[in-house]
Amino acid sequence: MDASSPATSKALHQTQLKKYFVAANDGHELTTLVESSKKTLDLSTTETTGSGSDDENVTPPWHNETTMTISGTPEKTKKIQQRKAKSIKKSLIQEDEEEEDDEETKAYKQRLRNQPRKVYNDDEPKLKQTIIDAGQKMLDAIVCKRCGMAYFPHSAEDKAAHAKYHNYTASAIRLRNLKHQHILQQFLDGSIYLIGSTSPSTEQKKAEHVRELVDNELGITTPFNCLWSETKAYFYIEDCTDIVLGYCLAHIVHRVHVLDFNDESNIDTKTEMDKMVCGIARIWVHPDHRRARIATKLLDCVRTNFFFGIVIKRVDLAFSAPTDDGHKQVERQDRIMESSLTSSFLKIGDTIALYAEGSVCGFISTLGLVDDRCVVQPDSGDLQKPPKKFRDCLFRICPSHRYSAQAQYWSALKNYNNTRDIKKLQTAADTEKRQNEAEGRKQTGTVIKYGDTVVQLLHIKSNKYITVNKRLPAILEKNAMRVSLDVSGTEGSWFQIEPYYKLRAKGERVVVGDKVVLMPYSGGQPLHVSELELPDNPGSKEVNSHLQTSWKIVLSMSCHEATNEVLKSGDIVRLFHAEQEKFLTCDNYRKKSVVFLRATGRASATSATSSNALWEVEVVQQDPCRGGIGHWSSLFRFKHLATGQYLAAEIDNDQSFDATRQKLRGPLSTPVFALIPIPHAYDISSLFELDPTTITRNEDAVAWGSYVRLQHICTNTWVHSTNIKLDPDDDNVRFKIGCALMKEDKEAFQIVHVSPDEVRDLDFANDAAHYFDTTVSKWEKIGIMHVHANERKQAISLLSDIVYFLACQENNGSDAFDVQILKANRERQKLIREQNILKQLFRMLRLLKPRLEFERSNMKSIKGSDSHAPNSPTMQNNDQYILSQQQQQDSDIRHSTFSYQVKTICRLCYRILKHCQQEYRKNQETIAKEFSFMQSQIGCDILAEDTITALLHNNKKLLEKHITEKEIDTFVRLLREKRDCKFLEYLSDLCVSSSQAIARTQEMICKSVLEKNADILIRTKLEERACIEDMILDDNVSSPTGVSNKNILKEVILTWDGKSESIEYMAGVARFQVSHPRREEFKNILEYYRYQLNLFSHMCFDRQYLAIDNLSTELTIELILTCIKSENLPADLRAAFCALMIHIHVNRDPQEEVTRIKYARLWNQVKPTISLYEYDQTINGSLEPTDKNENKLKFESTMKFVEDYLNTVVEQPNSFADREQNKLTHEVVNLARRLIFFGFYSFEDLLKLTKTLLGILDTSKISPKQRTGPHLERVPSIALANSKSPKYETVITPNLYSAADATKEQQADTLDDLAYETKMNIIAILEFILDIRLDFRISRLISIFKSKFGSLEPLTNLIQIFDIECIFDSNEPNLDLDDTKGKTFLNVLLNLVMHDYQPLVSRALSLIFRHFNQRNETLRHLNQVQLLVSETDIKNYKQIKIDLDQLRLFVEKSELWVYKKGKDGTLTNANETEANADHEDRKDEELEMKKLATSSGFADTEWDSGGPIISEESSYRYTSIFQILHRMMKLCVVETSGGNLYARENEQRLLRNMGVHVVVLDLLKIPYDKMEDTRMNHIMKLAHNLLQYFCYENPTNQEKLYDLYFNDYQQLSEEQEVETCCYIFLNNIQLCKTMTEKRIQHFVHLIELHGRKVIYIKFLQTIVKAENQYIKNCQDIIMSELVTSDEVLIFYEKGNLTNLFERMKSDTERTDPNSLLNYHIQLVHLLAMCTEGKNASTEIKCHSLIGLDDLVIIVTHQECIPEVKDAYVTFLNHCYIDTEVEMKEIYNSQHIYALIEQSFCPDIEKLIAKATDEPNLEKYILNTVIDLLTQFFNSPFFEQASAPQHRNTTLISLHSHLIKLFTASWLTATQRERVDRCIHIISLIADRRGLIHFLRSNHSSMSESMLPSHRTSRSATLEPRHSDTYSIDGYDHSEDIEHKRVIDGFVAFLSQTSARLTPLILAEISILVDVI
Repeated sequence: MDASSPATSKALHQTQLKKYFVAANDGHELTTLVESSKKTLDLSTTETTGSGSDDENVTPPWHNETTMTISGTPEKTKKIQQRKAKSIKKSLIQEDEEEEDDEETKAYKQRLRNQPRKVYNDDEPKLKQTIIDAGQKMLDAIVCKRCGMAYFPHSAEDKAAHAKYHNYTASAIRLRNLKHQHILQQFLDGSIYLIGSTSPSTEQKKAEHVRELVDNELGITTPFNCLWSETKAYFYIEDCTDIVLGYCLAHIVHRVHVLDFNDESNIDTKTEMDKMVCGIARIWVHPDHRRARIATKLLDCVRTNFFFGIVIKRVDLAFSAPTDDGHKQVERQDRIMESSLTSSFLKIGDTIALYAEGSVCGFISTLGLVDDRCVVQPDSGDLQKPPKKFRDCLFRICPSHRYSAQAQYWSALKNYNNTRDIKKLQTAADTEKRQNEAEGRKQTGTVIKYGDTVVQLLHIKSNKYITVNKRLPAILEKNAMRVSLDVSGTEGSWFQIEPYYKLRAKGERVVVGDKVVLMPYSGGQPLHVSELELPDNPGSKEVNSHLQTSWKIVLSMSCHEATNEVLKSGDIVRLFHAEQEKFLTCDNYRKKSVVFLRATGRASATSATSSNALWEVEVVQQDPCRGGIGHWSSLFRFKHLATGQYLAAEIDNDQSFDATRQKLRGPLSTPVFALIPIPHAYDISSLFELDPTTITRNEDAVAWGSYVRLQHICTNTWVHSTNIKLDPDDDNVRFKIGCALMKEDKEAFQIVHVSPDEVRDLDFANDAAHYFDTTVSKWEKIGIMHVHANERKQAISLLSDIVYFLACQENNGSDAFDVQILKANRERQKLIREQNILKQLFRMLRLLKPRLEFERSNMKSIKGSDSHAPNSPTMQNNDQYILSQQQQQDSDIRHSTFSYQVKTICRLCYRILKHCQQEYRKNQETIAKEFSFMQSQIGCDILAEDTITALLHNNKKLLEKHITEKEIDTFVRLLREKRDCKFLEYLSDLCVSSSQAIARTQEMICKSVLEKNADILIRTKLEERACIEDMILDDNVSSPTGVSNKNILKEVILTWDGKSESIEYMAGVARFQVSHPRREEFKNILEYYRYQLNLFSHMCFDRQYLAIDNLSTELTIELILTCIKSENLPADLRAAFCALMIHIHVNRDPQEEVTRIKYARLWNQVKPTISLYEYDQTINGSLEPTDKNENKLKFESTMKFVEDYLNTVVEQPNSFADREQNKLTHEVVNLARRLIFFGFYSFEDLLKLTKTLLGILDTSKISPKQRTGPHLERVPSIALANSKSPKYETVITPNLYSAADATKEQQADTLDDLAYETKMNIIAILEFILDIRLDFRISRLISIFKSKFGSLEPLTNLIQIFDIECIFDSNEPNLDLDDTKGKTFLNVLLNLVMHDYQPLVSRALSLIFRHFNQRNETLRHLNQVQLLVSETDIKNYKQIKIDLDQLRLFVEKSELWVYKKGKDGTLTNANETEANADHEDRKDEELEMKKLATSSGFADTEWDSGGPIISEESSYRYTSIFQILHRMMKLCVVETSGGNLYARENEQRLLRNMGVHVVVLDLLKIPYDKMEDTRMNHIMKLAHNLLQYFCYENPTNQEKLYDLYFNDYQQLSEEQEVETCCYIFLNNIQLCKTMTEKRIQHFVHLIELHGRKVIYIKFLQTIVKAENQYIKNCQDIIMSELVTSDEVLIFYEKGNLTNLFERMKSDTERTDPNSLLNYHIQLVHLLAMCTEGKNASTEIKCHSLIGLDDLVIIVTHQECIPEVKDAYVTFLNHCYIDTEVEMKEIYNSQHIYALIEQSFCPDIEKLIAKATDEPNLEKYILNTVIDLLTQFFNSPFFEQASAPQHRNTTLISLHSHLIKLFTASWLTATQRERVDRCIHIISLIADRRGLIHFLRSNHSSMSESMLPSHRTSRSATLEPRHSDTYSIDGYDHSEDIEHKRVIDGFVAFLSQTSARLTPLILAEISILVDVI
């Protein structure tokens, strides 16, 4: 009903409010009651009963008889009432003291009072007194409130009668066992059921019974003639108890009357009956559940479900004569109607727009989230055509907030000195905010009155308040007050609404649509629109507080409509296509806005949060400014939030084929449509309707999260998805979305609501991008020099806001460059990219670049002139010089502001770029596209270098891609020019990424820094000098006195720019001599030198020998150790030297990490007893004893320093109190870790060192006083200098703890990250020591075994419990880590568990578990030991050890010998002078490698000698590596003469135990030139072959490679890598089950990227089936990926079968492993494997890929080869025959019989006649065909199929051919058995069909024709193949008695050890449980 006119609305409201309708049935009249506003409702003289004050009951109109108030009262009670009328009357007058009577009881008492006094006759018999009135309280009768019965509580009979009656009337009505019920609606507490004409008679009887019970409770005695064809009963039943909570009986109305309450006899019998369509005969609610809207729910359900497809209006419902509560229910229904018909009053919480009317007309709005000014834009829109950005004009009315506490808090923040009560004020301010929010929720819905109500206007989009600032004038009208938006609001945000016209008075309610005046509460000047335009925003009028302006209130949404979880106008949603799992997105594509479905690469599609997928919902209303709730019957528009365009549809002329589009388009002539964005909202093509996917009502609101189908109104089409890519090269991201005539159920979208905070972030980013676009365009047009300073200042302000926006912090006025982001907000980072802010930033930087270059050139010229400044006055007149200087100063003043602002803008741009890329790969790739431009701005002092290094930090991919020699030279050039330490830091970051060295970058930096620009480095040398015993230092004395020649000390001298000085002297001056003239110079030099040392460490990182060899000669061990020991140097400088020691001298050859647990052990080297000393000799096994001792001597002083330093750290009260000292501690611990891992410490030394390490970790030694006490003891700092002090000893005093260090001590409990890393390194050392102890115990156990085994003791007594106790509990040797039986060790670990650093806690828990699991750990590792007894094993072990050491060294020094191509194409390796080696020597080496390559399976053409020219040294290494890999590969497998591979498990285990696979994986990581270095290509292929054979049929090795190789699967793409993955997963079901959807998608995606390669399909085949089991999860995922990718599938149908047959004829196609023919064959095999094992889901998908008709045509073709037949027949078997889904088509059709006649039988004949010529034919017939025939004829569906005569003929022919095949003499036993089983099945079928005599005749004739002794030539050739056994070269197959005896004894030893240790293991576990 149209309520747009207020007059119409008011009249309609008055008419509807006076009418109540009453329905009747079966000829009874229907009465309508007209209520008077003055008269109380009184239906008739009859009394309505059965309801209390809480009832919602309606009494039927046909209740004409008088119903008694007390229904069912016993006779005895009535007599008592008559006889005791007087006493009852008296007692009822008295008020009950305990509870008040209800209305019905009062009426009953009043009737008793009014009864006439009865006169007794003397003739009548007198009654006896039964109750004595003795003044007791409860003498009189009482009335039950629940059932209405009056009774005497003192009478037992009355109480019994009442109890019976009460239980009858008040008991719950239950309705159970409704089998055919129709559930209409479900709620939290119950459901609404319907029983109608279609319900069974039994359920109708139940409904009648319920009606009778309800009638009894309502007091209705008139029977109801129920005609079920016109009646429906609705029940509200509680789900858990089946109790009827509500009941409604509705029926069709026949007659309508109107009853006037003023005159009840005035019944209007002429009322039109078409206004009444439904009558409510009964409406009842259980008394305990009233006031719960149950009656309302029942009535709403009646309105929507009584007539199918029709929703009855509330005014069209007719009610029977209601009770009082029934009248209230009807009144509530009319009140709902009233609210929608009457004119609306303005309320708190309403969303409005303010329209200015006068000289300036328009909506008040804002300039976006980047500008707080309020404006009116007259040209943007009016009331009939609102602005396009109407969200900018919407405000919510809020109650006035209090700001007293917040104002005090803000004042305190400005006063930095007063910080005592700042926390209290903050708490008070937060409390005030919460109270304001609570008050706002409480007052929502309160009507606003003119002049009385104080409100605030909250801008919806920005969440800011309109605020009048009395202290600031307006921008344009200076005599007005400024109006702007404020985040929190102030008292200036308070407004009073006053009427504009005098027809409204103060105190009246504000009506929506009134013209009002907004008066600030404390201002005195109303809100005003100026006629002046803002200069920077043409068309925008300023809003200020000045003169009176009329504002028309336009209601957008009422407070009652602004409910959550319901779709409304203004809501921001995402439309998520549920089936495709893609979001509806609008974005620019090829400079055009397009709408598409966007796929995401995330694990969960719903987690994608692109801002381009946000849509604003507009509910179409008659009033264009009106919003509201969206109903299912509403029309909608969808506005793209980022671009402001509307979703629409147009005809699509794209002819690309799409299955969904063809299915839904209908006739071929029907046009199809596609969704597009349009700019205008008032186009009819932008209208959509939502179709629900569930049963709903049209007037129901659309809930958030609903699934809907979109119907385009203009074209009457339905939106659907397609598989049409917008761009074939789009990488499966953008897919077109169209519209078609037919509706598809699955084409549904979920409405995903977006939070307001996320929308606000998008608005800010969008507005910022628009501002930058406008501003930069303007600057480009007018030039940067002509831009006003205020505009540049505004740009700086917005850039600062973006910095705070990315940091998720409030802009508190601090410097934006000081903002640090600990955890980046990825959603906001994404917004900066998607809204093109990054693009605008680079536009701005390009615009400002010329100015920056100009200033840089000026600075260079100024510096040049400054260098000659002393000569300037002498070369020219002094006055002229002074004048020029003044002019220069004036120019500087004039341009200083401009230059500062330009540079600040650029610096903020780069700071934003830095924050945007933090931990976000997508943004990193986007910014990296501008890498060349950013590089051009290096050196302009605008943080370009900082951004570049942050971008490349820990990003190996970008480092390798973008860093070239040009970038390195640029950094080095800037370093030379500025000598700034940050450039050294940048170069350091380029060397290492994520703790991995970038070898290519290291090499370029080495060449640039160490060779070309060595002069920019500070040189270091060690000099000897005489010892100074007495040192005197004075500021005026430059040289010391008191030199003695007794001793010689060594001193480190630094040399730079022709200057040199002792490093210790410089450090002393920098630390203590503040007034020294060279103090700043020394500080800068030391700082520069420290960064230089860090650069050296990174250059040498991970054994980069180009740098190591260059630096190790200058920076010797002695020099570095001297600086590390010197306490006079700063801690960070000593830490830098310590790191340099690690990377230059420790982590290099010949040091190799110790093998912690040696699993491969030579039997001849095992001694019967072993001591600690003997065991120490085996720790560092890579070096000979002599080399080991010599190497240890070089680091003896270093080890001594490490031990002394760690002991000193332990003595400190808190090991990590000093954060500066933590840097040195961290590096010393790291140095100790390296020395330990490389075997410099013996096991005995390690046990001693453990106590020191535990002391460092022990936090229990820190007392609470020491941790937090203000008075700290003075403890000497670490002093490790020589006893004879170095230079200037008296000045450099020891470091003491002073009061200034109190803050450091107070932070003892809060460790920094460096301290945690130090503890992690100590934990790693402890783990190493535990591993060594474990290895020692294993060695002792093996020694015990050898001693017992050698003494010829019985195998049953190899180990005793005493032996085990000696190993674990003996004190000789003592293996405890702390000399306290592990107590200290356990205590330290338990303290570590209490830390907040998760990695440390995890490692500590791991050590605790190991501590309580020692015996189980020993037993588990002992079982993995491999004893090498035979000579062959020993020989292999030694050879592998030699080869492995050599291969490891070659890999480490790969940069010295791997071929590299320079810029000009010349050779660039370490030995360029040897490039022209002797040609004959080179030929000999190439010939040797060629022979090895040929023996390894390479063809001659693959290994040609035409590779690049290399040096003799490099050639030797290429050859050596090739030989090593070849030898190792031969150990893994043995190949038989038939080509079969057999794994050598013992040798594979040996290679694993020695760690060969780890070194080979490192070899594969070597970078090389893949285009030219053909030798390296062959080596890499051989390395892959070695890994493949290494894990062949070896699950343990497969798991090893899975962890080390496959886990980085995203980097695997080449064919060799994928082939290695095939071997890793081959027949390993456990690994196959770990395959996830993301991993499978990666390998399917490789086919799309690199083409259709067979190896990719074979990998998918490998993971589908393993160990003859099918992995269903992999089948489903692979099948889903295949059917959705057009690039993967390649099939042939009737139209293109010629292409397939041509490929079959081609020998190239058959022999080429990567041909399309072989790819197609393997693809069909993959599909067959996906359906194998009866997988219904994949079977259905495969049916649509390959049809039976096409399959038969291909297989029966005469050109079809056996390989293709094998694939298709296998597919036929698994997809159509051996299936889970019943495929009766195959049994009733002729397809199988056609195959038998035209393919199977001829192929069987070919196999018998030409067996030797077709090797693949035998496999095809004897395996694939026989399996299919067996499966087909043995199926139960075969028996149910029809059997025509021609099929019997085919059956007989097949049997005949199988008999011939069975009699072939060359069949093996297995093959003959398979054929015989198939013959047997066919014979049984023939027997059932009466064809057995035909088969017998064929069989007998065939037997007679075959000679028993006949053997074909094929039998002679095949028999050796089946009887042959493989042999291994060099392996003796004779039984090795000694080897077998040792191995058997060791197995028995393991068994006995396990039996002895099992009880102890259980005891350990129980103790661990107690500890935990």
